[in-house]
Amino acid sequence: MNIVIFYKSYQQYGGQEKVIYNLSHYLSEKGYRVTVYAAKIKDKAQHKNITLKKIFIPPLPRGLRTLLFALISYGQAKRIKRLHPNACILGFGKTFYQDIYRSDGGVHKCYFKRAVLKYSTPARRRVYKLKKYLSMSHWVNIFIEKLTFENKNLKAIVAPSEFVKKQILENFNVDPKKIVIIRNSVNLKRFYPDKIIRKNFRRELKISNDEIVFCYVSTNHRLKGLEYLLKATKELKEKGYKFKLIIAGSGDDKFFLKLIKKLNLLSVVIYLGKIKDIEKVYNAGDIFVYPSLFDASASVTLEAMACKNAPITSIYSGANEIVKTKENGLLIEDPANSEEIASKMEILLKNHSFVQKLKKKALETITSYPSSDIFSKIEDVIANRC
Repeated sequence: MNIVIFYKSYQQYGGQEKVIYNLSHYLSEKGYRVTVYAAKIKDKAQHKNITLKKIFIPPLPRGLRTLLFALISYGQAKRIKRLHPNACILGFGKTFYQDIYRSDGGVHKCYFKRAVLKYSTPARRRVYKLKKYLSMSHWVNIFIEKLTFENKNLKAIVAPSEFVKKQILENFNVDPKKIVIIRNSVNLKRFYPDKIIRKNFRRELKISNDEIVFCYVSTNHRLKGLEYLLKATKELKEKGYKFKLIIAGSGDDKFFLKLIKKLNLLSVVIYLGKIKDIEKVYNAGDIFVYPSLFDASASVTLEAMACKNAPITSIYSGANEIVKTKENGLLIEDPANSEEIASKMEILLKNHSFVQKLKKKALETITSYPSSDIFSKIEDVIANRC
């Protein structure tokens, strides 16, 4: 069978991007011929059965670029179906004609409602809302989503969590039978506890072996609650607790570097920025704290747990569905509340034996989610629905 994938970019960096890159290789190794259409191709494919085709999108405003990519994808998909009726077309976002759609990012309306909170002041939130209402991109996203979910020819929707499934059913006229829950998983060959990596990276960062280390990883620091986490960190520092917070990833770096200095956290926070070997960060940590305001699944939480981190995660992240309070982690009910974040972090700072228990349970939980599962399950959907 020919598999055709449409997505804005093809690369190994980023949650959705990583899934698409790895899925294309999994399917090609299974004997499928995979063609990927993308506006940006940043990484080469490593298998002969994968063909990459670039969709040229001129440097237009974001909303127009999104709409143009969707329209060109629609035309290409229709042509492919006409020439190869048995081809299975997979869409991963901002396209409205496909056989199977993977809704990794959740519903845009739900995202927007939560994303407003990434700004901590009422004035900034009002400005953000106004800019969105005046943005073509905002309305294009809503338009494309309606065409996507209510397309009668759509054979299946793959959702990474019950969190996302609920959003779809509450906002669109969709047959619940079309929705298949396939949770994100983690590559256990890459992400696992490694004492040598832990020791060496801690030494590199000048962190002592017995020091408690929180870590945080994201590619959108504002949306994933970093401002509130830093304010919580300041509160704990002022109480006299000794610990470190490692921050990796990207998103408004200049703002956050200034905020760290303003909050007098230079002695506590290690700001790494983008780092290729992200498993080093997890292994150096003890507790992964992730007060995300909105995240459909959060692969970073799973990766951290696989490296034996106790998770403190938000209820607005799909990954919270595998985190059981006081069994294998802690949950944050209001990630826009720095005091609540601080209180959850403080529970673990006060009780090192409890941290060790959660770390052990977190690792046990995540080992039931090997990376092959998500791809084999998607392959099953392709076989049964296409």
